[in-house]
Order: sequence, then structure tokens, then C-alpha cells
Amino acid sequence: MYKKLYEQINYSFKNEDILDLVFTHKSSGENNNERLEFLGDAILGAVISEELYNRFSNLNEGELTRIRASLVNGSTLIKKGKELELLVLAKLSKAAKNLSDLEDSSILGTIFEALVGGIYLDSSWSETKAVILSLYRNDLESIDIKNSFKDPKSELQEYLQSLGEEPLEYICEKFRNDSQDIFDCHVVFNGNKFTDSGKSKKKAQMKVADKILRSMKWKIFVA
Repeated sequence: MYKKLYEQINYSFKNEDILDLVFTHKSSGENNNERLEFLGDAILGAVISEELYNRFSNLNEGELTRIRASLVNGSTLIKKGKELELLVLAKLSKAAKNLSDLEDSSILGTIFEALVGGIYLDSSWSETKAVILSLYRNDLESIDIKNSFKDPKSELQEYLQSLGEEPLEYICEKFRNDSQDIFDCHVVFNGNKFTDSGKSKKKAQMKVADKILRSMKWKIFVA
């Protein structure tokens, strides 16, 4: 049943009960893959973070965060799920199976993260890391540093769009300070208010967006 998957990931589960759970979506009942997804999410982010840290010693924290976001966001996880044909093995409720956009849904991403978590429980950190880096080899090798960085506002907007979220609303006010115009901007995101200022509305918005991106370091785990 899992032979093709084992060949694709170059790893065979010793305990296939764990793998069965990897493919059990929450729509199928209480005993599902959500906890494995939680674990895999954290492991994937840590492995990619370490790899980027070691590869790009010249990049600062914000730049590393944005590259990681592009590698672990929702759309990338869905792509990984498609590459491994995880949907074929998924255990879904009848309603979930009838979703019109099933092949492009976040279900693929959650199964991929659960798979990472399952491999870790079945093996070790080093083996899990090896599988992840193998699956991400092309993505890591194709990173183009010169063209990787969009401005923070665009980066954040694209990330939120990949999750199906609405664009953020930036509220800005202008005031005078020491004979020059200063703009204060704020955004409410996930119940938190992010505020910053700049000499132009654009600069203030960029700084606010950058703050939000930095706050999402644990999960831009972008997904």
C-alpha cells in the first residue's frame, strides 16, 4: 500500500500504525492526524531554518525569515503533497472527498506536515532531517538571493493570499514632528495591533508589515 511512497521519500516506516494515522484527516473522526501535523509543522520549520542559517551566512534574520516563509507556506506544502500524491492515500469523510478544490486544498499541506511528524516519531531527528532536505533539495538549490526579496508588505500580502486570507487594512495618520511630516500606521492582525512610523506612508507600512512577518517566525510555517 505504501511502497510507492517509501520509494519517493527514501524511507520506510517501521510502525505503519503511525503512517495510517498520518493519512487520517480530522473529518474522519477524533483519532486523526492533527497532533502529527502540529509536530511536523515545528520540525519542518526547524530543519529549514537550520539549513538556511548554514547556507546563507551573509543574510540577516529578516531575510532568512522571508526565505523560510516561501519554503514552508501553505502553497509550497500543497505542492509537496501533490508531488508525493498524498491525496491518493488520504482517509477523508465523504463530505471532504466531495470538495470541489480538493486537489488544491490545505488538506494536502496538513498531510505533508503530518508525514514529517510521523517520520520523526518512527525514527530520529537525523533521519527526519535527511528526508526533509531530500524532498526540498531542488527548492533549496534554486533559491535566487538577488531576486528572493520582495518588500515586506508584498511578501506578507502574498503569504496571506496563499492561505486564502483577506488583505490587511493599514490605518495611517500624518502628524508634524520637528518641522517634518511623520506617518503613524497600524494594522490589527490575529487580535494584535502592530504599529510603526516613517517619513512616508509607504515606509511606515513597510515597517509594520516587517514587524508582522517577524512575529510569524514560528510559523511562516508561511502556511
